[in-house]
Amino acid sequence: MKRFLLILPLIAALLLLGNQLGTAQGFEAEMTILMGEFFFQVEGQDKGEAVVLETGVPYRITFRNIGNTVHRVKFGRGLVVEEGVPFEYTENLFDNVPLRIEGIGDGGVDFRVITDRLLELDLDPGGEMDIVFTLPLGAQGEWELGCFVIGHYEAGMLAPLMVQ
Repeated sequence: MKRFLLILPLIAALLLLGNQLGTAQGFEAEMTILMGEFFFQVEGQDKGEAVVLETGVPYRITFRNIGNTVHRVKFGRGLVVEEGVPFEYTENLFDNVPLRIEGIGDGGVDFRVITDRLLELDLDPGGEMDIVFTLPLGAQGEWELGCFVIGHYEAGMLAPLMVQ
């Protein structure tokens, strides 16, 4: 019986350490979102289908512009329209959410930015960028991905974003 009681704390400690190392070493839930004229598409799903995320889960989402034009992605709810043109959201999903933005910049140089707020991602044709984050419980609800390059949102470049 004593051996069993000694082994239980050891197993618990190893499981806890394994979970912490897994997150620290990049074992995030991975997803790729493709952008083109004029759609968002989670790889493996239909165009415009909802992006579904869970709170408390570490994510690495790769945004890949497979289109022929620049795309400007915002994450929010409460669409703001100025002079008849969709402009932004009243609420931003990534306000006060620590995240890492990674990619390859001009000249092929890798970059990594750590921030606690993401307003938008701008991607040139062929561009790719990762965001790494964990959403808090308070982020639950219905959100949206939208491209705010003039004419893109109006052409249907938006997708529901559900946070559970």
